Amino acid sequence: MKIIVLAHPKDDHAAPVCWALEQAGYQTACWSGVSPDEQDQASLLVNEQPCIRLGPHRLESDDVLWLRQADASAGATTTTSPHSSFFDALVCMLENLPVRCINRYSASCLVRNKAVQLRLAAGAGLKVPETLMANSPAAVREFFNRNPHQAICKAFATHVWQQQGSPDVTVTETFSLDREELPADDEVFTYAPAIYQEKVRKQFDVRAVLMGERVYSFAVRTPANSLDWRHDAALRNVAVERIVTPPTVESAILMFAAAAGVCTGSLDLAVDRNGEWWFLEINEQGQFLWLDDFCPQAQLLEKFCAFLTAPQGSEQTLEERQSLFPSIAEYQRSHQKEKALNIATVSADAPFKSLEP
Repeated sequence: MKIIVLAHPKDDHAAPVCWALEQAGYQTACWSGVSPDEQDQASLLVNEQPCIRLGPHRLESDDVLWLRQADASAGATTTTSPHSSFFDALVCMLENLPVRCINRYSASCLVRNKAVQLRLAAGAGLKVPETLMANSPAAVREFFNRNPHQAICKAFATHVWQQQGSPDVTVTETFSLDREELPADDEVFTYAPAIYQEKVRKQFDVRAVLMGERVYSFAVRTPANSLDWRHDAALRNVAVERIVTPPTVESAILMFAAAAGVCTGSLDLAVDRNGEWWFLEINEQGQFLWLDDFCPQAQLLEKFCAFLTAPQGSEQTLEERQSLFPSIAEYQRSHQKEKALNIATVSADAPFKSLEP
């Protein structure tokens, strides 16, 4: 068995995971996507025994593929390029081969749709805030008539940037919005589709990490109980604490994951002042190793490596297998010199790095 990660080798999750797996004796490889470069070339032979090669790596039965960047097409300049179409053919075929995909490409595409997420979560029994996705002025104003002071607004895609060598961080944040603050000009809504949602009066946020049948939940608290904690996280201004997932919530999350077809992902939830848990969204390949930095006892790197390598049908828990793998702290210590060198040689043509959590 080998573990192939569909991501750039220096991806901030692929690199430590591959390193930890190799320390435990597993064979790993990264493949960045289809491009003209030799290491990114691929082939798909369709016959009685289909054969896929990703760069120099031939897929074999019982291999594990972690689709860390499930839309990676290294040579694609548009979503309709030949490279992108070929990549789509490759990853769709993976589901028809005797290999383990984390997550399956079809499930990844489905669950990335925020409307689908909310519908499936509600159907699984999770509490979901009333949500409107629209660029219709009439629909937006009607929503705010029902929620004049209880709403938030957020973009369909979020990101965080930080300039190299600077503490300044730029974030596309979620923000509160009252009816009286809506623009008078309807045209603004038509050009800016957005997500409008009933505000959860929260005690704190939760980042929950799904690995198979296990859900690991963490309370994320900021000094001002920020509406969007990611800005504070980028500045390391958050407190992270491992907490118990209520059994009914855990059961609903697992039911939601089964309906969506995913076996791993990072979920954002909020706990309100009555102790109720509300589902906000899932990123099926969302960041989770940052939690080990704030809460070392979480040991998510070790658990995820145990999850990737667990034999099919094994009754051994992730906790029982996690001792096979080193921690994120060990990885960081082993790469301190390399990291220092990389920081010293960052190109002036690329002044920003992604910190998307």
